[in-house]
Amino acid sequence: PSRMANFDELLNRYDELSRNLMNSMKDGKKFIVVTHIDADGLCSGAMTFVALARRGATVSGRTVPDLDPKTIEVLREERYDFYIFTDLGSTLVSELAVALDNRFLVLDHHELPEVSERNPAVVNAWQYGYDGGTEACSSTMAYYFARALDYSNRDLAYLSVVGALADRQDVGEGRSLTGLNGKALEEAQSSGLLTVSKDLLFYGRETRPLHEAIASSSSPFIKGLSGSKDAALAALIKAGIRMKESAKWRTLAELSSEEKKKVTEVVASFLAPAGGGGAEVIGALIGDIYTLGMEDAFTPLRDAREFATLLNSCGRMGKPGLGLSICVGDRSDSLREGMRLLSEYRAEINKSVQGILSDSGRVEIREDFAFVTGDDLVDEKLLGPVTSILASAPQFKDRVIVARTKSGDSELKISSRVGDSHNREVNLGVMMREAAEKMGGVGGGHMMAAGAKIPLSRGPDFAKTVLERAGV
Repeated sequence: PSRMANFDELLNRYDELSRNLMNSMKDGKKFIVVTHIDADGLCSGAMTFVALARRGATVSGRTVPDLDPKTIEVLREERYDFYIFTDLGSTLVSELAVALDNRFLVLDHHELPEVSERNPAVVNAWQYGYDGGTEACSSTMAYYFARALDYSNRDLAYLSVVGALADRQDVGEGRSLTGLNGKALEEAQSSGLLTVSKDLLFYGRETRPLHEAIASSSSPFIKGLSGSKDAALAALIKAGIRMKESAKWRTLAELSSEEKKKVTEVVASFLAPAGGGGAEVIGALIGDIYTLGMEDAFTPLRDAREFATLLNSCGRMGKPGLGLSICVGDRSDSLREGMRLLSEYRAEINKSVQGILSDSGRVEIREDFAFVTGDDLVDEKLLGPVTSILASAPQFKDRVIVARTKSGDSELKISSRVGDSHNREVNLGVMMREAAEKMGGVGGGHMMAAGAKIPLSRGPDFAKTVLERAGV
């Protein structure tokens, strides 16, 4: 960030905003919160919605996959008195200003063009010296807004942690959260809703049988175990780990610390069979685990990373409203339905990833870029998560991945990620924005992850335009 992080300045800004909004709420003005369908969007939208509702505001909520001029027009025609956008909109501020005058607020963390930076309706992490790619997500931005509306909204702090993990911002030492996310995490801990501990990082610690959790590891990719439940089961049994409790498979969360040590040794033997580089690899397996103690054991809500994936699956499988309900506290039916979507989501993503890895015709390597064609294979809503997983696959991890798939009849959706061990300095947010604009589309995002939408007809030139922007 170009200047020192300025937490107090951000809080003052929110205090001033909330004072102004209080009067509108008292006058019965109609508010709408418009947010993105991914987990960070759902958490930030839910917090903003709840904070306004608790203040007695008349408020609606809406989720959108992208904010484009068409969506802005639809919203304008609905004539709300005040619009709040979360996890959206930093790139289209001038369009918003034309359509909605000064009756809107944008809470965001995406890198923003200079025109937006100067607009008083925008509160963005970057304006306060926080890196929106690693230190602050929309959920954290929304949390401090909610807290300014009423200090008792501190009970929502755990959602900012879920949002930060969803946007893969746990990039501090040992997978910790830093910057503004770190501050929100401390508040979540002091509210007693969340605890942090060091543990094995396998995904599905609360819900999956141990051998399945290990077999589903993609980052790090464990040769001989990743993708094979049977191999994982055999290796664990051989190490003498008790796999079942009466008739039920045991999960990672149930193991004793002795057993976890054994698991670590088993996995390490596959990762570094020759004993070389073992310590560093084991370091990648252990890190901060965020547990939501108020949630039921064996549900995907108890581990904040699983909670994040559950919300992503709601948004990406076409049921973002369900994700919002879960964020605002609905459990029973919503949770059951969410868990069903979660397994569908995983299966879909897996199918897409395998489809790309097994068809070299879908991949074109140019310089340190891999251009991936997902047309007729990858659903546009899943393109982001699929691209993220490819970023840790052995054949892509040293490259920049730019993936495309069809969106409707006339557009292409583009998603780009920097591979896990790629080391040349690139800024995908700027690159996607400029390349898309040149082709009559819109794009943007972060340094390590960004996306775009362009007209289908320009697809053949996209790779060339990106490479020009990248200067390779």
